[in-house]
Amino acid sequence: MLNSVIIKGMKVLFIRLFESYFDRTVPEGMKRLGWEVDEEVFFTPQDQTNDPKLQQLVHDRLEKMSGGWDFCFTVNFWPVLAPVLEDLGIRYVSWSYDAPLNFVGTPEMERANNYIFLFDRGQVRDYRSQGVTRVWHLPLATDPDIFSGEIEKNREKYSDCGVSFIGSFYYSPYTSVVSQIGGHLRGYLDGVLEAQKNLQGGYILPELVTDDIVSQVNADLTKDKSQSAEIFAGNVTRQNLIYAMATRITCIDRLTLLTLASGLANTVIYTSNKPEELASVLHQAQINGPVDYFTEMPVIFNRSRINLCPTLRCITTGIPLRAIDIMACHGVVLLPLSEESAEYFESGTDSLLYSSCDEAYDLMKFYLANDDLLEKIRDNAYAKIKRDFTMEGRLRTIERTINDN
Repeated sequence: MLNSVIIKGMKVLFIRLFESYFDRTVPEGMKRLGWEVDEEVFFTPQDQTNDPKLQQLVHDRLEKMSGGWDFCFTVNFWPVLAPVLEDLGIRYVSWSYDAPLNFVGTPEMERANNYIFLFDRGQVRDYRSQGVTRVWHLPLATDPDIFSGEIEKNREKYSDCGVSFIGSFYYSPYTSVVSQIGGHLRGYLDGVLEAQKNLQGGYILPELVTDDIVSQVNADLTKDKSQSAEIFAGNVTRQNLIYAMATRITCIDRLTLLTLASGLANTVIYTSNKPEELASVLHQAQINGPVDYFTEMPVIFNRSRINLCPTLRCITTGIPLRAIDIMACHGVVLLPLSEESAEYFESGTDSLLYSSCDEAYDLMKFYLANDDLLEKIRDNAYAKIKRDFTMEGRLRTIERTINDN
C-alpha cells in the first residue's frame, strides 16, 4: 500500500546518486514551503537499471530508517531505484534537467509509484507515444535569491564583457563513425545532419535516423577491417547515433555563434574543453577554464551584456536550466527559438530569441549598440523568473500532481 499524500507538512527523502545543480536549490525550496527534508547519499551506479548491491543498500538503509516519507525525490529518474521504492511503499518523484534521459522507455518507468517530471514537453510526448504513462511535463525553476548573494560577494572578481558563454562543446564520435561507412549512406547522414543544423525549433533526427539506417551503419562498420571501425562495429544503436549527431550539431552551433560574437564585442568563454582545442577556431575570443556554479557563474551572467545559450539539440522543446539561471542572475540571454521558449518569453522584451545564426548575429549587433534596451530586457527577465519560475511554484505543482494521480 503506497503512503498517502499529506498536503500540508510534507515529509520528503531527498536521495543523491550523483552531484547536480539542484542539490542545493530543490531542498531549500522544499524547506521554504515548510516541508521536512531528509537527505541520503548513495554511490552512483554504472548501470542505471540494475545494480543489486546498490538496491540492497538502499532497501536496507531506508527500511531501517522508517522515515514515514510522503515521497522520495531524486534529480533525474533512476530506474534502479524504482522497484526498491515500490517494494517499500514509497512514492518516487523525480525531476529531470537533462535531456534526453540516458535510456529509452523501460518497464521501470511504468511502476505505479513513479512520478517522473521532465522539463522538455517534447520528451514527454515521445515517452507517451511509447506507452509510458508515468511522465509529466514540468518546466525548470531556479533561485534568484541564492545567486544575488553570490553576485554581491564575488562581483569584483570579474570584469564586464560584451558576450559570454559558459558550457561544453561536447565530444561526438559522429565524424569517426561516418568516416568508416559507404559514400551513399554517409551522404544521407551528413544531409540529415545539415538539415537539422539549419532547423531551429524542430527536431527531425529521430524521424530520419531509422532502425534500418542504423542497421546499414553497423553492416558497413563490420565490413571495414580497420581498427577504428572495429571500435564501433555492432555497437551503434539508434539512440546513440541520434545523440552523436545532436552533439555534433550543438558543437557547430556554439563555435559558429562564438565566432560571430567575437567579431562584434569582447567575448569570453568558460569551458571544460581544452583551450588549445578551441583557440585555432575561436582565435578572437578569450578562453578560460570551467567556473563554479554557485560562486562564479552568477557573476559572469550578471556582468555580461549578452549571454549565449545555444541549446543542446536533443532538447526538443524545453527551456534549459542555463537560460533560466542567466535571467535569474539579472542577465540577458540569447536563446534559440523553440516551442517552449516562444511560449514563455518574448524576444526583445525579456530575452533574445533567434531562429538562425544569421538572426542571432543581427540581434547581437543591434542590442550591443543599445545598452538601454538591454537594461530593460534584464529587468523584465528577472521579474518574470521571480514570478513564474520559482522553485516553490514548481514544487506545489509536484504536490498537486501526486495528490491527483
